[in-house]
Amino acid sequence: MKPKYLFDKDPWFLGEHIPDCDIFFFQVPATCFNNDSSYGFIKKYKKFLGIFRGFALDFYVGEKDSFEVAESILKALLERPGFAADLDKNIIKWSYKFIANSKRIAALPLSEYSNKRLWETYKQNDALHTKLYTYGWLPVAVDLYHNNFTNKLKSYLYSVCDTKEQAEQAFVVFTTPTRQTILADEREDFLRIYDKYKRELGAKRVSQSLKNELDKHSAKWGHLGYIYAGNVEVFGKDHYLKELFDLVQLGVSSKKLLAQELKQLRTAKQKQAQLYKKLKVSQQYRNLFTAAQNLALSKLIRRHAQLLNVHLLHKTLLVEIAARLDISRYQLQFMLQDEVKAALINNKLDRELLRQRLKHCVFYTEKGFEKIYVGSMERKLLSTVNTKIDKKLKELQGQTAQPGYAKGIVKIIFRAKDMGKMNKGDILVSVATDPDIVPAMKKAGAIVTEQGGITSHAAIVSRELGIPCIIGTKIATRIFKDGDKVEVDADKGVVRKI
Repeated sequence: MKPKYLFDKDPWFLGEHIPDCDIFFFQVPATCFNNDSSYGFIKKYKKFLGIFRGFALDFYVGEKDSFEVAESILKALLERPGFAADLDKNIIKWSYKFIANSKRIAALPLSEYSNKRLWETYKQNDALHTKLYTYGWLPVAVDLYHNNFTNKLKSYLYSVCDTKEQAEQAFVVFTTPTRQTILADEREDFLRIYDKYKRELGAKRVSQSLKNELDKHSAKWGHLGYIYAGNVEVFGKDHYLKELFDLVQLGVSSKKLLAQELKQLRTAKQKQAQLYKKLKVSQQYRNLFTAAQNLALSKLIRRHAQLLNVHLLHKTLLVEIAARLDISRYQLQFMLQDEVKAALINNKLDRELLRQRLKHCVFYTEKGFEKIYVGSMERKLLSTVNTKIDKKLKELQGQTAQPGYAKGIVKIIFRAKDMGKMNKGDILVSVATDPDIVPAMKKAGAIVTEQGGITSHAAIVSRELGIPCIIGTKIATRIFKDGDKVEVDADKGVVRKI
């Protein structure tokens, strides 16, 4: 079939910049955007465009189209009782099914499999990932591009609050989760190790028993430092050991820290109850705020499942398939599902084309159609995207995720490998924070991200840590650079160079 919307009049709208991504991972979200059938009343995207430069992905959706999709999700949240709870339940259910399947595949004797059986395993993993993402993309799409969900909730609060400032503060209170995130579960496990070996660490000794504990912790949680393309390692023993020594040096009391975090959750719940009563918030909007909290937590579980999957499969299934095809694992990661089948079953493979894709390519999808372009068509599609940015800008506007004010030195942090330059009180600027850079977030005087949305990782963690945070600036990492001095007024959602 021929693509229907490739050159339509709806201009491309930048969805997100992802520094470490590939087609093996992102063909699932892209396919779900156009073809998802889990909820028939949700509008699907007409088109999707992914621009790859190596592992750096900029993805685009139609500007009008993405707004209409978000509105259809918002309408379902507003008008369909039970939809939000069903969505949340399915994200969690399919995340854990995906985790179990990833572990199962990693334990298979893949070297003994025929090519056909390898393909069937690959296809089955893709099908399960797709099922998870038919639910997983909705909480993101309702707020990432045009802040539809955020704007709806704030509009209501403006109508029941006396001032805009009061409404903004209420928004933060009502969207702060009152239950532990999965990241807090990891932290509890880690602090148990810290308590057990605190005396040993204080004497600057590292026993074999401690090393074994850290290896187990890495096996359980280390994938949180492993991002989609798999071009970095998991958080290993050395990473966690450094964190332990940092805790000892700071004299941290794990009991006090955990007690403080539990108190924060209880306080958040109490504040919400009091403010709901004071503002006389309707039951419909109480349900919406609860949905925002729950979907933020289940999004982290979904991310946990996806990172574990790519970590396990990169080392097992993808390595085995790549060896059979006599290509690198990274080249395999730039093949579409049907191309993997053709290569394994029919020995049909263009290795030179894969080498080109690994340098740069454009990935396009719409309903029933997906294609990777290089060469003249790639250049033609690039010409339809406006990538010009005014580098002379001194000030950016975003959404308040956590109120507060801070001045400091900018540090651009994309991934865990960048964290060494982060000092206490620096302003962390990123595209979108992920679990791998939480240690840097803890040091930050304030956090500024390009990506927005109530359920974004930065919004959740900044509230957990109580650090001023502005999200949804769109271009912060391309306006600010390491060493810039900035002020972050998260009460007003403004970050500016000083």
